[in-house]
Amino acid sequence: MDSETLEPPVISVRRMRARERQAVKTLAGRTFPPLGGAFFPSLPNALVAEQEGKVVGAVVLRTFWLPGGRKCGVMFWLMTDPAARGVGVGRRLVGDAIGYFEDQSCKEMFAGVEGYNTRSANIFAAHGFTIQSFGGQLRLYGLLGIFLLWLMTSHLGDMGHFLWARPGTVRSDNAVLQWWVGALVSTLIFLLAGWRGGWLEGFDPATVLGAVVIVVALYGLREGAMRLAAHLQGLPVCYRAWESTFPLSLGTALALGIFLPVPGPVYPRQRAWRYRTLLPKLGPVAFAGASAVVIFAWVAWGLGRFSGLPPEVAAWLRAAHMAGLILAAVDVLLAFFLFASFNGRRIWDWNRAAWGVLAVTVVGLFVV
Repeated sequence: MDSETLEPPVISVRRMRARERQAVKTLAGRTFPPLGGAFFPSLPNALVAEQEGKVVGAVVLRTFWLPGGRKCGVMFWLMTDPAARGVGVGRRLVGDAIGYFEDQSCKEMFAGVEGYNTRSANIFAAHGFTIQSFGGQLRLYGLLGIFLLWLMTSHLGDMGHFLWARPGTVRSDNAVLQWWVGALVSTLIFLLAGWRGGWLEGFDPATVLGAVVIVVALYGLREGAMRLAAHLQGLPVCYRAWESTFPLSLGTALALGIFLPVPGPVYPRQRAWRYRTLLPKLGPVAFAGASAVVIFAWVAWGLGRFSGLPPEVAAWLRAAHMAGLILAAVDVLLAFFLFASFNGRRIWDWNRAAWGVLAVTVVGLFVV
């Protein structure tokens, strides 16, 4: 039979049955990063996609209320069996989930998607979802509403994820404003981590000024290197903040005295794009940004070796080396699972040898 006459496989979507929970959990383990299935909820309300009697996809659903009597819905764990991709399983699940929420009188719907997961992002974009920036969330829900929204959508501390909303936002935040707010919040967290960890002394004007210079310079060099690499390749990019990670970074600073930087990478400007298609360009962009961080840390270490420096300058250089060292570690070495949205993952996926070279230079920072 001519392949062109073959009909597409029939996909049906229905509520998950209790006995199918283990099968869906196993599917989550195959679809998501290692240990992904271990975090699958115990008693989920889910839709499953079935093809020829086999579960080939699922999405977990939850409804909740926000202040003002706003009933909302959120989708979690959108998954498709790798063997069944490309036949519209994800699109069917999202479309039917929207219908379910509409039947439940939900006026707003949400989903959290990791920045590099363009397969899911493109599906949500096709169904009218857009990324909801922190400024947009603040205008719509206020601080209390944002806390409840993040809690109910599991967006709180969701590193590298964006909150997608339907209906989509009409007004987006200025990328420059996002960057500066992120840099200044990171500066405050850097100061708190240094005070709590004992590697910064007090909050005198010189120390505060030094922290501002260090974080802005570090983030700025990283951002500038990425933008230059993107420009040289003809790839329009924009900055997007990881707003939900700042509470985690703040908690790490106060509890452990460790600075967890969350600068966020740049993303292609186009609304719909494919990670694997643009990886040949995104890889060099990530490599440029991570290299700038590594160079920053090595230069701060090298300058700090000079004797006779004023105490304030020596203290700044030690703090700069610490900040650069930590960002280099998370931006390069921790390329998987929780840190998969940092540059290291893009470099790893693009060129393992390039990742290895950078990894060796970062390890060298720890050795010296």
